[in-house]
Amino acid sequence: MSYRFEATSDFFRSVLDVDTILGYADDSDSNRDLFLKLATVTLVTKFQVFVEKALEEFRYELNEKPSRALSTYALMNSLKLSLVEDNALTGLVKHANFTDDKRNRIIGFLNSISYISDAEQIIDEAFRFRTKFPLGKTGKSELIDLLKQIDGDSNPFDGFGDERIGKLDSLLQMRHLIIHQDRYIGTKESCAESIAFLRELVTYIDSYLNQKMHIINQNTNGA
Repeated sequence: MSYRFEATSDFFRSVLDVDTILGYADDSDSNRDLFLKLATVTLVTKFQVFVEKALEEFRYELNEKPSRALSTYALMNSLKLSLVEDNALTGLVKHANFTDDKRNRIIGFLNSISYISDAEQIIDEAFRFRTKFPLGKTGKSELIDLLKQIDGDSNPFDGFGDERIGKLDSLLQMRHLIIHQDRYIGTKESCAESIAFLRELVTYIDSYLNQKMHIINQNTNGA
């Protein structure tokens, strides 16, 4: 099966390692729980890597698009991030900052956000779009916030199922218990179900991002 993003293909290749680890979790083996813990932590890590890599690919494809191809939400979100992360206007209340260097920095900053006023402005590396989970936070809400940047879709998993996506937080909680308390409360069967669940979720995210990029490409071509 072919996928839109290289990150997706990478995930499906790498998750085979988790299948291998799970195969060692024999009920009669004293190391059964060790292998189940290792399989769970590895699985969740590979999923998080997939999400960030897929978003990096998506962000890269925004380059060279005219700003009119992107949603107003995406443009405003990028502006907000720019104001928070790299705002050259900060400090103007102090006369000591009334310098040529500060002026040049402000000009560069204003040029970097010209996509807000110029519909034909070409998106480049200055355009802000988060591709990483917040530090220490990798749950369903954080994933939704990352996808929401594209066009403000507050329910990107509507086509996947609200109840099904809720399993993600349960899986992340299990990983948390393993890492911080060395506890595993699942079974070999539940671990196998988690692998199948993330395979389906990764496929869905790949399709979702592909659909959003298709719309952006249509807007670029004026369709």
